[in-house]
Amino acid sequence: MAFDDDDSPFSTRPDAQPATAEEALEDEDVPDFKHFAAMFASKKGVSSKAIRKGEKDFESHGTRAQDSALEASRSAMEEVLSYARVHRRDTWVRGWFFPERLAGSVEEQRVVAVEHEKGSWVRDIGKVHKDAGDFARLWLLPEEALYLVERGTLDLWWPDQPFEEIMTKTIEKAEGYGPDDYDVGLPLSLEAAYAMLLGEEGDRGKVSMAKFQVYSHLKRGGFHILRAPTDLSPPEPLRTPAAPTLWQWLVSLLPTRTPEPAGWGPLVRPGLYRAYKPIYQQLNIIPRHKPVVRPTSPPEPHDPFKVFFHVWKSGGAPFSKKTPPLPDFRIAVSDTSSSFVPTLEELDALWLSSAPYDPSTLEGPGRMYQRLRQGHRNILVAVVDRGLVNFIRFGEGAFGEEPLVTRFDAPMRGGRKGGGGGRGGRGGRGRGRGRGRR
Repeated sequence: MAFDDDDSPFSTRPDAQPATAEEALEDEDVPDFKHFAAMFASKKGVSSKAIRKGEKDFESHGTRAQDSALEASRSAMEEVLSYARVHRRDTWVRGWFFPERLAGSVEEQRVVAVEHEKGSWVRDIGKVHKDAGDFARLWLLPEEALYLVERGTLDLWWPDQPFEEIMTKTIEKAEGYGPDDYDVGLPLSLEAAYAMLLGEEGDRGKVSMAKFQVYSHLKRGGFHILRAPTDLSPPEPLRTPAAPTLWQWLVSLLPTRTPEPAGWGPLVRPGLYRAYKPIYQQLNIIPRHKPVVRPTSPPEPHDPFKVFFHVWKSGGAPFSKKTPPLPDFRIAVSDTSSSFVPTLEELDALWLSSAPYDPSTLEGPGRMYQRLRQGHRNILVAVVDRGLVNFIRFGEGAFGEEPLVTRFDAPMRGGRKGGGGGRGGRGGRGRGRGRGRR
């Protein structure tokens, strides 16, 4: 069963409160670039301040005052967009683009080596890899490197010297090469970083635009995100089914006989029935789906309906990328320009190979809809539509596991069951002959 993105966990930050109607209307306003451009006088802390919302004024109505306001807004926007951000010396981090260095290894998708990492972003970005040359460096995936370049944290360079010579110089000298040592390499612009790190599905050392947009969207929302492991072994279940009690074990030993449907005639055999269960057992002729805890041979999923990211909420216990806990969300990425709604076979392969068996622990007839809503396995699909990211949750439900018939056969007040009548007398009588039911 599928659920839309109305209750998507990625609509806001994990610790954010639901937006009010006034805040929702305010979000529709255009940025006030004039206020942002006014901060350029000091040239300090420009990148750390948010652009305030302004009045939406996008169409001219013929007055000079309004034309002047539009021209001032356009000039302020051009000034803001043309502003060159600079790196501070104490936080300047350089990365070297070596796409062939780790080729043939498990970490061959990591193509950017960080010279000297600084900052708190290393908690969930990058992985230290020690190659045959005994150079231990933090290597970045293409989406990680491009995200850091976009936010101004990483200065990406194209090397003109071999990897061994550059790394040896950085080891011998604590600060390594300086930002003006153009004899060993050249800094790459943001456009060049896009050209180097973005590519088609399956390109080694590159990531697709849709997956990068999902990664960037989640990182800006405050989530921890890592690539999912490439092995297709089914994950461990979060909870194992409870062991049966002694009474349940004894009842399971009793022989049970379900009447087989006849090849002709009515589905329900004529007779006297004092309960609903035997009637519905005869009507149950269509096989129903029953989730399994651990599939023996799960089908292999294929792109785009294949888990690509593991995501964790921020806050709580400190996050460790070396030994991460079980992910809060498992996400596959789908681009609307090249994919369609997944089929049932694609969803089965996605559930059984990547999602753990996690049924609801809620009990009671009043929690039936909550159990069906949670399902037994859940996967999020990030749908990218021309840059807009939406999340859809697909859950493996088990409607046939909800025993609705047994509720009607349960003992009622006064000892009456589904087939009986009255308050305990035979044949539906009351306390006396003259006090029958009306």
